[in-house]
Amino acid sequence: MMVLNTLLPLLLSFLLAGSGELMLQQDIQKDAARLQQKNSYFISDNTSETASLQSIVNDLQLFNLVAGMDLSNTAYSEQQYGPHQIQRWAFDKGEISSITQIESIIHLDTVITQRYLENRPPSQHRITNDFTFRSYQVATTADPAKLFYLTETDQGLLAYKLGDKQVQVSYTSGKRGLNDLLPKYKEEVRKLLADHSSSSN
Repeated sequence: MMVLNTLLPLLLSFLLAGSGELMLQQDIQKDAARLQQKNSYFISDNTSETASLQSIVNDLQLFNLVAGMDLSNTAYSEQQYGPHQIQRWAFDKGEISSITQIESIIHLDTVITQRYLENRPPSQHRITNDFTFRSYQVATTADPAKLFYLTETDQGLLAYKLGDKQVQVSYTSGKRGLNDLLPKYKEEVRKLLADHSSSSN
């Protein structure tokens, strides 16, 4: 019993110390390489009418700085909400207060109704597909959602946020079902991040 009492605080400290794996750096490298290899996408940037691949590459350098941070002395927590695994690294000092990673594995099985301009009756199509999304949010002492990054394993970079700057990437040959799923998924992640942030304070 004495040994257990001695080991328990040590085990707890290991659990609370920085752990888990932040996948941000791997995702940034993979997404940047994919964008440079193909040009079948459109970039929407609320701060510029001439958004380009170069502007994305420049922005990703800031995300890379965050991805390379030492997490060994952070307080780590992990929770599962349905298909979403939420991992969080909290810093006790410095401008960055936390990094949250959400990995979501979602199976889509839905029926959509396609309507036509000409006098053809609408038709229904069943769409099934599997998606693995990863979302990252960086909170600072001044802004709980300073940076945000969203990617899908097969498709690549979908969106990111740097302060007030919001960038969306859409693909001419998008993964089947992505456009049907993405708006709902983004809203779900927004709620998860908001709830998790408020419950962690």
